[in-house]
Amino acid sequence: MPITKENCGFTVTDAECFSLSDTLECGQIFRFVPAGSGYDVWSADKFCHAEQSGNTVTVVTRDVDYFLRYFAFDTDYAELNAKLAAFPELTVAAQAARGVRLLRQDPFEMIISFIISANNNIPRIKKIISAICAAAGKKTENGHAFPTREELAALKAEDFAMLGAGYRAPYLYEATRTVTDGFIADVKAADTAAAMKKLLTVKGVGPKVADCIMLFGLGRGDTFPVDTWMEQALGTDELDTNAKIRAYYLARYGELAGLAQQYIYHYNRNILRRA
Repeated sequence: MPITKENCGFTVTDAECFSLSDTLECGQIFRFVPAGSGYDVWSADKFCHAEQSGNTVTVVTRDVDYFLRYFAFDTDYAELNAKLAAFPELTVAAQAARGVRLLRQDPFEMIISFIISANNNIPRIKKIISAICAAAGKKTENGHAFPTREELAALKAEDFAMLGAGYRAPYLYEATRTVTDGFIADVKAADTAAAMKKLLTVKGVGPKVADCIMLFGLGRGDTFPVDTWMEQALGTDELDTNAKIRAYYLARYGELAGLAQQYIYHYNRNILRRA
């Protein structure tokens, strides 16, 4: 796909297998808002405004290379989509959700965000994260950056509670002390099984949250988060637990399991439910 880079952003023409709205609205990101004819998007301390008209995507940002990578414009999603569409049970979902991409997000932000996401709904997750950014993140011309570990470590557990985190407040407090740069480096360097095991040592991180962190923060495709939506979509008499669903579809889709999960999730939550 042709990409034109400028100092203040970039334009992608013939952006095959990319839907800005579907990618942002499928539950993998919490710091975005509709703005004008597009979206304002924040990641770590970076910001962009993105719009799409047909297959043309325009992104205004000072961090051009960051957001080119963030939106995975260096990856042939048409090829990945075709591979998953070849599975009979995925053909319809892969076609309906073909514009969904896996964003490459900041690992620390993902760990904190998905601890907040546990047993929560998306509007409330976004509200809590926004409050934490406003309370501890650096003020920029485009809003507040996501706080660094050091900035969050200055908060007490009761501060997180006052910002709406509820029972997750002590988990967030502990995470700011556990999830160091060294911790993240170790997770990145480990294979998927070992990385999952290490993430599960963080209080507030269960199997589903760990899978989300691996998929959205570390780009590990051999993960398969299972929540209520996935359980409803894929549960059977044989696959009657989240662990069984996860194991079966990991084995079936391999390195593309994470993308398959997003296709299934988006199709069932955002398409079937509205049909």
